[in-house]
Amino acid sequence: MSREEAADLLWNGTTRQALQSLRTALSTLRTALQGAPEVLEGTGAILSVNRQFLRVDVLEQPTGGELLSWWRGPLLAGRACRGTDRWMDWRQMTETRLLEEHLAALFRAAAQSESGQAEALVRRAAELSRTYGGLSLMPAVRGEERAELLGRAQELAALRCARQSVHVQGPRGSGRSSLVRVAFPEAVWFRTDALTGRPDPVWAAHAVDAGRAVFDDVEDLPEWVWPLVRYLEGRGCHVILVSTGPLPPQWHDLPVVRVGPVETETLVRLAATLAPAWPAAELPALMVLTSGFPGRAARLLRSGGATLSALLRGRLAQFGEDALRLLWVSGDSPAEVDRLCLQCGLDREALGRAVTALTDAGLWVDGRAAHPLVSEVAGELLPWWTRQTLPLIATTHEVRIR
Repeated sequence: MSREEAADLLWNGTTRQALQSLRTALSTLRTALQGAPEVLEGTGAILSVNRQFLRVDVLEQPTGGELLSWWRGPLLAGRACRGTDRWMDWRQMTETRLLEEHLAALFRAAAQSESGQAEALVRRAAELSRTYGGLSLMPAVRGEERAELLGRAQELAALRCARQSVHVQGPRGSGRSSLVRVAFPEAVWFRTDALTGRPDPVWAAHAVDAGRAVFDDVEDLPEWVWPLVRYLEGRGCHVILVSTGPLPPQWHDLPVVRVGPVETETLVRLAATLAPAWPAAELPALMVLTSGFPGRAARLLRSGGATLSALLRGRLAQFGEDALRLLWVSGDSPAEVDRLCLQCGLDREALGRAVTALTDAGLWVDGRAAHPLVSEVAGELLPWWTRQTLPLIATTHEVRIR
């Protein structure tokens, strides 16, 4: 940096006195570096250091067991100095960045380690987070929503840079709605008139005033929504269309922000944030149950259970008995719809609703429960008499068919 920049950073200005203080400090530093004069470089107005001759501990990248002891406290701890506002801002910003990079390294290593080492790495990350607040980078966002945004920096940046209407595409449970809420907190979310089920003129006027409107799950919206979307665009209102699949052809020219799975280490970090007692050794099952989607993971982890069974018990308690029946009768291989109807004691319509809800949650995949433990926990939550009668109902139906 230039001498003026250094003087302003350390002495809050470029006055003659500040520049004199800088010259005195540089003279003291050169005297201290007599044994290694090549470290400090200064050519005229520019000051720099030669990194080939200088070891900077915070710029090292520890691996393995070194990660557990690398972070030794705040940046430049114990260095007493008066400090200008710029200096304090720089120190805080740099410390936050270094801590975030170190936490990411801890979670990345945990995702690739054996059980015992993974537990130690996650505990260390949790300890640093509690002590230094390393996970509170978005304090204005509520806890669970902030957790769902972990690993989504690229998608969030793409949305915030959008200068027109945009299409957000991704599976349910991928955290796409949380992403939109944080990117556009001022946006108005679509709703119909409570009495008529038709467009609400008051809402439309509000959306135009706000300048941005969100239409979530556009596949489930009636056809008359599309003229409303076009009307809002014509009035200068940017629309955000959220869907699992492609839009109708007339909207294919919209820029698309795709929301997919996050990295494995991000899921470990999410688990450490929402369920600190959860064992990192169960990461493979967590990956299967969530498909790497942070929204699904957040809903599973929100109960804070210490085991996967406890987490599943809290998650499945949010579903009705029809869904629990379906999961309980699920076998190792996919079953036909008619057979599932017999085994569950449900008609096709009720079975379809249960399949849709469980698929969106990631608990039903390819015609069966996503994991054997899901089926087991679902059976534990079913009433005793249901578990006794379902096998009898299925057997009776099969006898009649024969």
